[in-house]
Amino acid sequence: MRQVKKQHRRNFDVTIRWVPGHSDVFGNEEADREAKKAAEGPHRNSPLQLLPSFLRSGPLPLSISALHQEHRKTLQARWLHSWQRSPRHAHMTTIDPDILNRSFIKLTKSLPRRVTSLLIGLRTGHIPLNRHLHRIKKADTPYCPHCPRITETVHHLLIDCQHYAHARQELTNALGRNASSIQYLLSDQGATQDLVLFVNATERLKATYGEVYIPM
Repeated sequence: MRQVKKQHRRNFDVTIRWVPGHSDVFGNEEADREAKKAAEGPHRNSPLQLLPSFLRSGPLPLSISALHQEHRKTLQARWLHSWQRSPRHAHMTTIDPDILNRSFIKLTKSLPRRVTSLLIGLRTGHIPLNRHLHRIKKADTPYCPHCPRITETVHHLLIDCQHYAHARQELTNALGRNASSIQYLLSDQGATQDLVLFVNATERLKATYGEVYIPM
């Protein structure tokens, strides 16, 4: 605009207005009709002699941007297919149905690293409870140290184990019926503070995570 003003050497005002793309604008409507004709097939192509010289020798080169976009789309589809066939898919989508929409990143973006690590362990089951420790040959038995012949899983620790009934009552007082939902406890931001307090009260994971806390 400065160049135009300099060339004409006079003052002028510029008004910018929004115009709908193809709404009663003759040139746009014509361009739209011609584009639709061309999309019908080669029989709608313009005669070769009417094309600009750089189009007469063949089609335009492929757009680098379009190639990148198609490549990302193909990779995403391939990754989604692999994820849906993964043995972890059913487990993780039960805990967090919105996981593919970066829900875990949103949940943990303001949390200390130790709390994030704790949540990852609880969600994946790769945490120092006897079921996991026995699987990696770090414990003699997969059973809960307080409940004979009952496997010590994340679900058992958070929901069932009567040894932690008092701590669980505090959790229930804070969260109500949601305290018995693994999905809520491990995926909802409203549960994280009380979940951390429960884990601290059990002292079951203290050797690995220490005293976990969330700054207020």
